[in-house]
Amino acid sequence: MRVLHKRDAEQYQKLRLESLQKEPASFASSFAEEKTHTLQEIKRKVLENEDSFIYGLFHQSNLVGMIGFQRADKLKFRHKGTIWGVYISEDYRGKGFSKQMLEYTLTRAKKIPGLKQIQLTVAASNTHAKKLYESYGFEVYGYEKAALYVDGLFLDEEHMALHL
Repeated sequence: MRVLHKRDAEQYQKLRLESLQKEPASFASSFAEEKTHTLQEIKRKVLENEDSFIYGLFHQSNLVGMIGFQRADKLKFRHKGTIWGVYISEDYRGKGFSKQMLEYTLTRAKKIPGLKQIQLTVAASNTHAKKLYESYGFEVYGYEKAALYVDGLFLDEEHMALHL
C-alpha cells in the first residue's frame, strides 16, 4: 500500500472506471461521465500533497484498491477532511484490505495540523462499509433520502463523521 502519484494515473483511471461499472450505487460520479476524461485530467485528480492524497492497494504491481482523502480548501472548513472513492476489486474483498486502507488513511490524516473532523458518505444499504466506519468511531450525522438516482432507482445515503 502506498500513496498514488501522477505516474499512477492510468491504473487509477482503470480502477475508477471498474468501480463505477461494478458499484454504481456507491459513487456520485458515473461511468459515462468519467470514461471521457483524458489522462491529463486524471493526473490532475491524483492529489500529491500532505493534506490530500489517494492510497492505493497493489497486488503484483496492479492497483486493486483505493481510498481518497481531501482536506477542505476554504479557510472556514480547513478543520475538516473527507474520505472519498473507496473501492476494492471483487477478488480482494473480505480479506481485511478495506480496514487496512482505512487505517492508513486515518493515521496519515490525523497528523495533519488543525484537522478536527473527518467526514464521509456511504450508501445507506451498504451495511458492511457502515460497520467498518462505525468500528473506527464514525457516527451518522445525516441521512439523505434519494441522494442518488442510479438506473431508475433513488438511493439513500448516510453522512458520517469522526471527531478527532
